[in-house]
Amino acid sequence: MLCIEVILELLRWEDLWVRDGRILDPEKLFYDEEGFADIRVDCEGCIIAPGFIDVQINGGYGIDFSQAVDDVRGGFAFVAKKILEHGVTSFCPTLVTSPPDIYHKVLPEVKVHNGGVEGAGVLGFHLEGPFISMEKKGAHPGKYIRTFQSGGIEELFETYGALDNVIMVTLAPELMNSKSVIQELIQRGITVSLGKPFLFCMLICV
Repeated sequence: MLCIEVILELLRWEDLWVRDGRILDPEKLFYDEEGFADIRVDCEGCIIAPGFIDVQINGGYGIDFSQAVDDVRGGFAFVAKKILEHGVTSFCPTLVTSPPDIYHKVLPEVKVHNGGVEGAGVLGFHLEGPFISMEKKGAHPGKYIRTFQSGGIEELFETYGALDNVIMVTLAPELMNSKSVIQELIQRGITVSLGKPFLFCMLICV
């Protein structure tokens, strides 16, 4: 397709080659496969650029991801559709510090999936809290903040339930027994973000 591409922050007229939804390297197509276009599309001056990826979005358009409403999937689908209109092609729906029943209700309802014309894709949940520092909780409700008192991973599963659709967890690294939790999350392929830590503030002051 003939279009304007964003390449190294520059706008350039180029031919974009696509097969089965994937962008191709034109040199390999020409020289290795000796291929040609089956369908030609003139984008008429439209710009094709990478989509935005939002790794922390708590909701939007009247929807709060941390609320266990009756139609959880419908709310997430609505937000996914709206943010696609602004160039976001994939996102990590983020739940802030909440009681366990919220996680148990919401997390199983939304699966990781690719995006499309119906809305942005879901990369996985980002769980921000409740394992954060009480001293640096910000807007997080203090009554739901938790620690890893009985060993670590037990509290994690008691709070969240299954982690099948979780891609990132934000926690305070200075919490007792957090090391074993961080190691377990990493082994499961879950990114650990160090957030709301009191220790970090102490180190900066020193």
